[in-house]
Amino acid sequence: MDSAPTGSKKVIPLGDISHTGFSIAVIKIREGTAAELESILASKIDGSMGTWRNSPVVLNVEDVGNLNSFDFLTLQSVCREHELFLIGVTGVVNEDRAESLTRRRIPVVNSSRYNRIRESNLKPRIITQFIEVKVPVPIIKPYEVQVPYEVKVPGPVKIIRRNVRSGESISAQNSSIAIYGSLGSHARIIASHHIFVFGNVNEADLCAGAPMDDDDPGMADSLIHVQGNFNPGVVAIAGNYSSGEDLYNDPLLTAVRNKNRGVVISLDDTNLKYQSVID
Repeated sequence: MDSAPTGSKKVIPLGDISHTGFSIAVIKIREGTAAELESILASKIDGSMGTWRNSPVVLNVEDVGNLNSFDFLTLQSVCREHELFLIGVTGVVNEDRAESLTRRRIPVVNSSRYNRIRESNLKPRIITQFIEVKVPVPIIKPYEVQVPYEVKVPGPVKIIRRNVRSGESISAQNSSIAIYGSLGSHARIIASHHIFVFGNVNEADLCAGAPMDDDDPGMADSLIHVQGNFNPGVVAIAGNYSSGEDLYNDPLLTAVRNKNRGVVISLDDTNLKYQSVID
């Protein structure tokens, strides 16, 4: 048997593959049925005096709802009866619809526009969704809270009637703040006076009695009142603060947490003092 001589050149077959600019007629359908296509061709093609005879066409299925029952072979037969060649479909912009066609060997002949849309749909996206969480603490109006001592509110109160999202920052300059909701992680609440939270605190920062400027010592008799679960990131009153790690290792705070009745934080000299709402 003859064999190719050693060192012989590789034979490159003739021919090439490239993108072209052929114009192909597009027929837009909405139902995807043979009856619909028959009606379109009878009204648009049959009266054209042979202009479209033996032309290739594609069907735009962008508006067709269910492609799983799309009968391409029957639609091809309808086109041949009107002397057209149906070569594929276009208007396919997502992978689910493309898969429902290609697994049945139906060719997708998208235009550049539809290809761009399809490629864009394949790119990973960051989707932000805000989820409303109901506050686990029922709010009764008027809301009465038993605290170990009288609370004097020196000025206006800024009221927030929702949950505070993770990373969100809310300030109340020259006033107190009352939040009827829970605080997400890394949220930051800053008030010149008191802070009242009628919900859970989940690794959020609470800064009451915050100094207005470098010459302001802050309001040392400010209070922080948390009615729900208490798991802060930072707690501060008039610039005196404790970090979340400090609080976690504080045995007194552990006792307050175990009671699960809410907590009131005040300033005793330069030390933060924690006390259960109901003793």
